[in-house]
Amino acid sequence: MVAYQLTRTILIGIITIMVVYLMNTKLDNIPPLGKFLDPFHGYLALVGSDELPQNKLDINGLTNAVEVVWDEHRIPHIFAQNDKDLYFVQGYIMAMDRLWQMEFQTHAAGGRMSEIVGEKAIKYDKFQRRIGMRSSAQAQLELTMQDTEIAMMATTFSDGVNAYIKSLNSDNYPIEYKILNYSPEEWTPLKTCLLLKSMAFTLTGRSTDLVYTRMLNNFGLDVVEELFPVFPSFYDPIIPKGTPFDFTPISLNKPDSLYIAQADREKIPYQPDERNGSNNWAVSGSRTKSGAPILANDPHLGLTLPSIWYAMHLVTPTQNTIGVTIPGAPGIISGFNHHISWGETNGNDDVMDWYDIVFKDASKSEYWYDNQWQKTTFIIEEIKIRDEDSILDTVIYTHHGPVVWEEVDQTLAMGKFSLKNNVRQVSVGRALRWLAHTPANEMRTFYELNRAKNYEDFTKALRHFTCPGQNFVYADREGNVAIWHTGNNPTKWEKQGMFISDGSDPRYDWQGTIPHNQKPHIKNPERGFVSSANQHPTDETYPYFLAEFFWPSFRGHRINERLSDIQDANIFEVLSVQMDNTNIMARWVTPHLISAINNIELNESKSQVLDNIKSWDYSFDHTSIGGTIFQHWFDNLETMVWSDDFGLDDEQYIWPYSNKLAELIQHEPQSKWFDIKTTEEVETFVDVAQSTFAQTVEELVNEFGEINESWQWQNARGTDIRHLAKIPGLGEIGVPTAGGSLVPNATGKYFGPSWRYAVEMTDTPKAYGIYPGGQSGYPGSKYYDNMVDDWSIGKSYPLKFATNPTEINGHHVQFGGAQ
Repeated sequence: MVAYQLTRTILIGIITIMVVYLMNTKLDNIPPLGKFLDPFHGYLALVGSDELPQNKLDINGLTNAVEVVWDEHRIPHIFAQNDKDLYFVQGYIMAMDRLWQMEFQTHAAGGRMSEIVGEKAIKYDKFQRRIGMRSSAQAQLELTMQDTEIAMMATTFSDGVNAYIKSLNSDNYPIEYKILNYSPEEWTPLKTCLLLKSMAFTLTGRSTDLVYTRMLNNFGLDVVEELFPVFPSFYDPIIPKGTPFDFTPISLNKPDSLYIAQADREKIPYQPDERNGSNNWAVSGSRTKSGAPILANDPHLGLTLPSIWYAMHLVTPTQNTIGVTIPGAPGIISGFNHHISWGETNGNDDVMDWYDIVFKDASKSEYWYDNQWQKTTFIIEEIKIRDEDSILDTVIYTHHGPVVWEEVDQTLAMGKFSLKNNVRQVSVGRALRWLAHTPANEMRTFYELNRAKNYEDFTKALRHFTCPGQNFVYADREGNVAIWHTGNNPTKWEKQGMFISDGSDPRYDWQGTIPHNQKPHIKNPERGFVSSANQHPTDETYPYFLAEFFWPSFRGHRINERLSDIQDANIFEVLSVQMDNTNIMARWVTPHLISAINNIELNESKSQVLDNIKSWDYSFDHTSIGGTIFQHWFDNLETMVWSDDFGLDDEQYIWPYSNKLAELIQHEPQSKWFDIKTTEEVETFVDVAQSTFAQTVEELVNEFGEINESWQWQNARGTDIRHLAKIPGLGEIGVPTAGGSLVPNATGKYFGPSWRYAVEMTDTPKAYGIYPGGQSGYPGSKYYDNMVDDWSIGKSYPLKFATNPTEINGHHVQFGGAQ
């Protein structure tokens, strides 16, 4: 008996030791659950961790007391007596709510994810380093720190973040640190620069040079130009057609013939969603009830929790500005002050070009350029890996930029150089020229916008903005409205950078920068409004090549329809345009779809579906069944038409954009592209429409049953707002939403209006705003996702604009100052 009890005791001890070890050790992708579940130091220690400080917070680093008021939506209104104290407290408060998000995003941008998740992130980290993300952020930092005011802004903001970090212990780290089992580190201005570079990649990193080159090789230039026209048959540009461009453009040295690279064997492994975009507009006071202009902005980005944006109100003797910023960046990025308002949409400019680089030999220490060998530069990147030894990656730099791939197709190089210079062992790499590599001071743009008082100040501030190209909309209390397509875009000849470029020929270099006054812009147009929705900035008379693709004009055209109808609007009517769900492409295409199946025999299910879409109003509202049918049908039509020629693998080719298929349906129903190559018959649009209609009905009935509420757009599509690190349970899945990528309410499955706001520039500006989430980054907080439901139905909240803290009802706290 004694022996049995002793044996059992020993076994229990061994098992206990094993359980303790396993629960406190990270195994593969499983975090150390013991640390997370520990009721004294794990997740329970976070209960109430996002509570606001009471009455007064003693804090070192401030010159004077700072008054902060949190309103009912947890938006902080910061009243400081000087700029330095303002940015210190902005950093402290932002870290209170979003520290983990700020850190995680900079780890991702800087190619440091392996430090958190281990070796599975090595490929990603190498790519981030090789495209020059970290080196370009460092160059931006060096330039920024030469600007006394911006250096103060970045440094004191960092000091505020670090003051908050120092106030923490491991028990009250945000929950993601516990789940992923790591700790916060010191914040630096470099991290802010990395955030700005990350946003530049989000908005400019969708490069098509490589895939267009592959299509050029395999299908010919005629096919590429037919299916991917720079100016499609229908476009409604930002600057109205016929607007004169009264300047003499910079002359460019263009090659006699287009360089044709070999079909590349590489693909870009990480690219942002091509649907990232935005809307903005400003309506003149001649069209509003108050006589004051009204500005609106809604950036369309990937939707996450914590949210992409963070709302704040910043007040000092030199500024009074409210709006949103990116967690980790000082100042306000989209918002207004007492004098002006502004907002951005993505410019969609092609500012990322790829170059074939021919190295002299395997050492890659020299490359051929302008008929001579040039020296390369080597930068060694250390990638730290969790629980493993670091690895080193040597990145080669040319004057174009970093060589992302060192070994690509050798055929062209050998043919070009085998008979020259007695060189017989050349190798070929592919270098990246990206506008974000150019050192810039974007923080000064927002520093000046936050304080701007008039149109001259606004245009002056935009001179500092380099990348990404953006459409900045503007309205002021003096009654002016304007829009600028800005960013320091390179001067390009037609189609320059559309395909892989010749890295040895100076004519393929970026030969200059578009002068500021030659950038597309317009002030107080006759039509009484300005607007943009990522479409073409100009008509064909603009002398510089900006990009091979801009977003189809359907969304922008619908916005212009709505704004043209506004004659005596208030701010709520302008806000309603953001929730407009009318699909212009569907309005044009649906009658042709219906006509194609009108005279064929249909069973009961198909007849019900046809009757529904016949009565459809072309709207993607929440309860629309017609929207579900159309989208499913059009998607099937696209798949049948384009996969026949270009396959289903989008890593090999890309399909023409939806506006091209709509054009063929309307104007070329007998086009060869409707023929299915695997059949003996020669199909036309009618054949494909009938076949895909039957397929659509069968698929929808199989998924949802006969027509019922499940077919409504809000149920059939919906929106998933996932956690930033995709941690299960920390997102909002299946949010019932309206809209789509081609309508003003550009809400999708995983992306959409990440911030909606509108402001009326009366003597005291009146504004409303909302984003799909909440101010707090703590999943247990009621302010984590409290705005999601209202956002999904288009409701916005008043933005409390005040000149002193007594004007705001809320939670008042004094930071620093005398006892």
